[in-house]
This record gives sequence, C-alpha cells and structure tokens, in this order.
Amino acid sequence: MSIRCMDCDQGMGELPDNSVDLIFTDPPYVKDQYKAAYETLAKHGPRVLKPSGFLITYAPQYRLHEIMQMMGEDLEYYWICSQLNNRESILVYQKNAICLFKPILIYQKPPRKMCKEAFVDVISGKKQKKFHPWEQSIHDALHLLSRFAGPGDMILDPFMGSGTTILAAKLLGLEAIGFEIDPDTYRTASERLNQSALNLDRFKAKT
Repeated sequence: MSIRCMDCDQGMGELPDNSVDLIFTDPPYVKDQYKAAYETLAKHGPRVLKPSGFLITYAPQYRLHEIMQMMGEDLEYYWICSQLNNRESILVYQKNAICLFKPILIYQKPPRKMCKEAFVDVISGKKQKKFHPWEQSIHDALHLLSRFAGPGDMILDPFMGSGTTILAAKLLGLEAIGFEIDPDTYRTASERLNQSALNLDRFKAKT
C-alpha cells in the first residue's frame, strides 16, 4: 500500500503511463468542487490506466451528463451501477426529485475486455460515516474490486478520503495507491490500514 498526503492532480501527474489496473474513487461533488475534481480524473485517468483498465467513480445525478461527457472523451463507457443510498431518500431541491440511488459509473480504457467476474449493478449501500462525512460503504468497494480486479493488480484512489478504497484493496490482497490532500483525513486513513487481508475466493463465494 502506498498513500500520500498531497493534491491528486500532482500525485497522478507523477504516476507512470500504463501503471494502474483500476481506478476506484468518489470525488468531491459539492458546490463548485465537482468540475475540477472530475476534470482531474478525466485528464490523468486515461494515461495512467493500463490498456483495458477500468475507471469506476461515484457521480451525482444532477451533474451526470457533464461528468459522462468528460469521462467519455478518452475512455469507453462500460456500465452503470446503482447504490441504493443506504435505503434513505434525499430530496434534490434544484430538480424537485426524491433521490433513492447514487450512480456508480464504469469506464474502460480501450481495447474493450470483459471484467474478471460477474457483478451486480444494484448495490444495497450500508450507512457508514464513522470516519468521514462523505464516506462510502466499504461493501461497495469490496464487491466491485473483487469483480474488476485480481491478485497483483494495482488500484488507485486519487480522492482517498478516509481510505475506504485502499482498505478494501488491502483486505482483498490487492496493491493500492491513494492520495488525500487533507492532513487530518490522511491520518485517519493511515490508522485504518491495520486490518488483515481477506481470502478473495471465500469473499466472492459469499457475495
């Protein structure tokens, strides 16, 4: 595992070409932060991904058309999953819409190749905000990483937050790189990385 307290634009810029098997991340999408975050992801993702590598990212419905346009410039759309918002409803005032799910976009760097294992595209998210107010459930990451990555693969989370993706990668026996700009959140992520790895074959059999 390699995690660094730094801006992800700089961090991803330092990664070699074709060095990452899978990017799994949840960029900040509050107020005006979303555009710079997804632009950074779209700028560096296609370069650092290996051929046929995947980029999986959470995205908000109200910016979905813009984000998909950014991601689709150099990557191919693969699929979309729905995370069921911990079975809670959220009213999006700008659209007067009651939101019951969160999109998880899946893109791939050409050439097209099937993921390693069959996955489900509706994920029953579990509420998990112990370490960060924007934290996603580790169960999402465990399911998708175990289907789209295999032993020896390198996972990247450029918006690491409290380290959920990095911890999931470690538990599945994968390699991982993470960047987090906030020192306090970075320390939280560092403390979480003390859990033991799971048996990947046993985990797949149970999910």
